[in-house]
Amino acid sequence: MKTLKHLSVAALATLTLSSVLLSSPVLAKKNPDASLSSDQVKARDNVGKENWAYSLGIQAYIYGLPLKVFDRERRLRLNKKKLAYVMAKEICPCAPLNTFGHMTKLATSADDLPYTPNNDTIYSGILLELKDEPIIVTLPDVGGRYWSAQIADSYLENLPYLGSRASGGKGGNYMFAGPDWQGKVPANVTLRRMPTNSGVIALRYGAVKEIAGDVAAVRKIQKQVHTTGLSFWHKKDGFGQVKSITMQRKTYQGELAYFEQMADLLAENPPRKETRKSVGMFQSIGIELGKPFNAAALDPAIVKGLKRAINDAPDIMKWKVKYRGTAYATRWNNLHEGTYGFHFINRAEGALEGLLVHNREEGVYFSTYEDGKGQLLDGSQKYVMHFEKDELPKLQDKGFWSLTMYGTNFQLVDNEINRFAIGDRTPGMKYNPDGSLTIYVQNKAPKGNESNWLPTPPSGMFRINYRIYLPNEETRNPETLVKFIPGLQKGNVNL
Repeated sequence: MKTLKHLSVAALATLTLSSVLLSSPVLAKKNPDASLSSDQVKARDNVGKENWAYSLGIQAYIYGLPLKVFDRERRLRLNKKKLAYVMAKEICPCAPLNTFGHMTKLATSADDLPYTPNNDTIYSGILLELKDEPIIVTLPDVGGRYWSAQIADSYLENLPYLGSRASGGKGGNYMFAGPDWQGKVPANVTLRRMPTNSGVIALRYGAVKEIAGDVAAVRKIQKQVHTTGLSFWHKKDGFGQVKSITMQRKTYQGELAYFEQMADLLAENPPRKETRKSVGMFQSIGIELGKPFNAAALDPAIVKGLKRAINDAPDIMKWKVKYRGTAYATRWNNLHEGTYGFHFINRAEGALEGLLVHNREEGVYFSTYEDGKGQLLDGSQKYVMHFEKDELPKLQDKGFWSLTMYGTNFQLVDNEINRFAIGDRTPGMKYNPDGSLTIYVQNKAPKGNESNWLPTPPSGMFRINYRIYLPNEETRNPETLVKFIPGLQKGNVNL
């Protein structure tokens, strides 16, 4: 048993230690508010609160951007007048909800598309709304050319593919059902469970405009693509029938309308379970899963920070889109793949520029505004892109690659020979005697090398996208792919 004397000694030792710690200039606590008036403390705290809201507002803007882009596409399909116009003009592969829309040609410089178009594949697309019932998608077998069905949720994040690689070119009947659907799957139908009730499928069929009849052959394939509502599947003459979808879409107004819309879209299509808790960080700025956004209930400092975020976030995304992906020493940026996990800014950049982005197994995409020395590309200059024989992309079955020319508006560039892309499928491409390949990137035709010419605009900045469809492991691996992306060289280069 400890005596009173023992306790006193222990207490004295504790007191002495505490005195030493508190007297230490490093550990002693200071009162930062001692010299400030009450109003000054409040003003400082409000600045802190505003900056915290600004920080979270930027993150929330980025988190919700794919949902907003998806809703933009959905609103277009719900507007009969606008939909009729874009379908007639073939501005996008658009059609009413739960119905495939088809482009009937490869993109050209005459098009003004709401995404960065390629000149390699003909697009078909569908926006799915599965709340009322599942939709059965019927796709034909296609063995003779590249094709892919890229499937994504309402956050524009990829789900497992179908196509040349993913299903060996086999089609079939695939029933897309929302996260809460319960029921019996029909015979000879494969269930594809979606994590959200809204989703998208992008069909791409490879085509070469210089090959006679190739585009027409894709049109025949497209006519074999159908959608059928589950309630119609077993009915006589029900094949290819879907219910007409009507949805009331709210008009959002005010300086914080973005966050009000974001909260509603989150409630309509909650995030996947594995990332759902990430929304919790926005609670202090009024964004909670399943609840409406109420700006009037927020502290004025929070509102002020959110207004700043709304003003600055678009410029952040302009920067991120321009230099999206992973930068390599040859000045090519390797775009992030479309399975994003917690990389929400990558997801936002993909949605904003490309709508959907391939996974690496399906395709690797690169872009650049610069030559190999870091100088901005200019149409008044001449460039070459030279591949040594072992630098040419290595591919899986049905794979191919291309370089596509874009203006600063992300659209294809008009030129005298109507060539918007060049690659290993380009008829007449000439390889050097040693097996290497040189592409000439300039405004005027390179005399004697016209077959290897990618035309640029006459002047000003431009951008090139380099796409490799179905790359092999070495070509798509971030650790080894740099070998296959040589930089552009300016001027008269001795090769």
